Amino acid sequence: MRKKITSLLLASCVGASWALTPQLQLDSIHASLDTLSSNMESTLLGKDDLPLAVSGYMAFRLKNFHYSERSPWTGSDYARTPVDALLNMSIVAMPNSYVTLWTNLAFPFDLSGTYGNLLSKTPTNAPTEDERVLWDHSTDYYGPTINEEFNVGVDIRAGVFGAYVTAGGVIWANSSPLTMWERETAPRFSWQYELFEDEKTVSTYYKEKSFKPVKEGGRAFWTNRSFGGLFMNFYQLPWNMTAQFMLSQPIDADMGTRDGLRLYGGQPGELETYGMHDFRGDVYHGRIAKNKILDNLSLGLNYMGVVFDEGIVYEKDFYSQWDAVKVQPHLLNTHVASLDVKGNITPKLYLMADVALSITDSMKYYKSDESSFIAGYEKSSYESALATPQVGVYVKAQSKYVEGWPMTLEGIYLPKEFYSPYSMSNPSRFTSWRKDEMYLNAGSLRYTPNMFGLNFKLEPTFNRGYFDLQYGQHRQVEEGDDVLVFNYRLNGRNMWESTNSWTKHKPLFNADSGNANPRANGYVARTGVQHRGTGVKMLRQKGGLYGGTWEMWESFVAYEDAEQIRDSIVPAHTKWSSFVSLMGGYDIGHWFGTDRNIMMTAYASLSGISTTFTPLAYSEAQDDMLLWSFFGQFEPTIAITPKFHMVGILGLETFRAENAYTTQSISNTILKTSSLVTQVGTSYFVKAPINYMETAIGLGFDWDFADRAGLHVRYKWMTHSDETLSINDWHSHYIAAETKVWF
Repeated sequence: MRKKITSLLLASCVGASWALTPQLQLDSIHASLDTLSSNMESTLLGKDDLPLAVSGYMAFRLKNFHYSERSPWTGSDYARTPVDALLNMSIVAMPNSYVTLWTNLAFPFDLSGTYGNLLSKTPTNAPTEDERVLWDHSTDYYGPTINEEFNVGVDIRAGVFGAYVTAGGVIWANSSPLTMWERETAPRFSWQYELFEDEKTVSTYYKEKSFKPVKEGGRAFWTNRSFGGLFMNFYQLPWNMTAQFMLSQPIDADMGTRDGLRLYGGQPGELETYGMHDFRGDVYHGRIAKNKILDNLSLGLNYMGVVFDEGIVYEKDFYSQWDAVKVQPHLLNTHVASLDVKGNITPKLYLMADVALSITDSMKYYKSDESSFIAGYEKSSYESALATPQVGVYVKAQSKYVEGWPMTLEGIYLPKEFYSPYSMSNPSRFTSWRKDEMYLNAGSLRYTPNMFGLNFKLEPTFNRGYFDLQYGQHRQVEEGDDVLVFNYRLNGRNMWESTNSWTKHKPLFNADSGNANPRANGYVARTGVQHRGTGVKMLRQKGGLYGGTWEMWESFVAYEDAEQIRDSIVPAHTKWSSFVSLMGGYDIGHWFGTDRNIMMTAYASLSGISTTFTPLAYSEAQDDMLLWSFFGQFEPTIAITPKFHMVGILGLETFRAENAYTTQSISNTILKTSSLVTQVGTSYFVKAPINYMETAIGLGFDWDFADRAGLHVRYKWMTHSDETLSINDWHSHYIAAETKVWF
């Protein structure tokens, strides 16, 4: 095909210059060679020149959870077996060489029974025995929804111009680190077979995750954010320019009837919409960039804006929750602009830098005396400091000057009021959450506002193995509330999936099995922020377990004494985050005289949050340590045959925090009265230091049982021990099996 097009183009050049002398004809042809290749590429047909092509996959999944020793917080989910399936199709049509049309469709199936729609009217009710819902896809109960991508698009190209427009439920895009970007530096283990794994053979899958891990790039380290709406990408423009524009109205931007009330929001996952909108929030994005500056650099100008519909405040369910705590309702509209540069300074030095300006247009509402509705508002009257421009800076440099020893250095500076909801600086990824809290591993694994520091990575490889060293030190710019949040890395995803509250796409539920009462038969949580924002769901920081995107989180306040809880005083310090991790792998196949890979991989990390600088967080007993954690995981992977690989897991994770309390009703008998510290009304506050230990051991395999078809099976035995409150202890079996067939 390429030869045919080349011949046609050459013939056209010769034909156009037939009247010229032979030498001038040759000069004309040679002058056209620079643009010949790009012009030819822009007119090539894809999919082997077929005008219509269909590809995709069919997946069947089975999961079984069984708590052999269960805690009350698991409620009715001590044993559960969900079964579902998914048909995902990508259809591409090419009417001519200049236009390509496509659509991505996904059809999920719940194979565990019938579907009832009662909960579409009462979404906060627990399911009954007569109904089945698509837990793995959505908890809004509007009907069978979509999985990951549901969109249409058209690609138009001609010469030096190329652009595509796409619209639909999930649009993947990024622009710059501080405007639209995803950041996840945690390792991806072979043990976790992701729902979104691209088509690849088993041996390729293990090579990229265990034998020779891919450190950046690809779906394992996705830097894109997901949106629902309209996206235009001009990927080829004259003078090496590119541009992109987006208008999105994702359901996660609705603080009124949806996220702000039912709390079915939080971190937007890979599902943004399924054909219905309330049009309560708009996300605007634009980027224009100049590429090939000094051959390898790109300079981009970016904008990201989130604007809410003022009509939200007229919904009774919205303004009535604010009245409950005597706080005036408010909306926060965010605008972020940035200038970024990225590319190779030299062949061995890569640089990415972004300087951003964040500003918030705040609106506070008040009730009118003449009406029960809110009838007026004031602009820029709520926390006026937010309207002051805030400057954030991110820099990343990667060096390969030392042969075989690549190094990466990252630096960050974000003021306390800097806010960019869809950037790497927002770990919650929800546009209206501006909580003052500190994450374990902050800076090294997740950025948050009110932070500056450095993160260093060393990633050498050698014959038959590799190791990675990561070290980070980050400090809050100014004093912040001692609200601490940590995620369960070893077993968190399986813990979250085991509850009927779990949903991959719409997280931030209380992890209480959907219907457990935390005062009676739920999780006995360490106390969080009391009273503040009690009636406003978006502002709650009550403490306890919360779900995330494939994660389980826990939060608490590091109170210095029970009197602070009694008086609703949240302690505050300028805190430090210390992190170090070491990961290494070695292929021992040659020890047994075989050319099959037998990879032994180990990962360990130490992390802590303290009120003073701590070079290495090695113990919870260190001075001023508020929260400390150790995480270790050993993962052997064995290539039995090129099409059949086995993987194992052996892990341990601990969390320690001395300044933790629990709040209980006097009628509750979980805690002994001899531990009573302070009693107020019908409640008492008991010091309950966090001393958790989690373990995991498991075995699994991945098998290409046919061409373009695989079977992936995992079994895992997990335990959780709470030394202070044994009622939270549990033991659990986890079994997962998935078969995926590509076409």
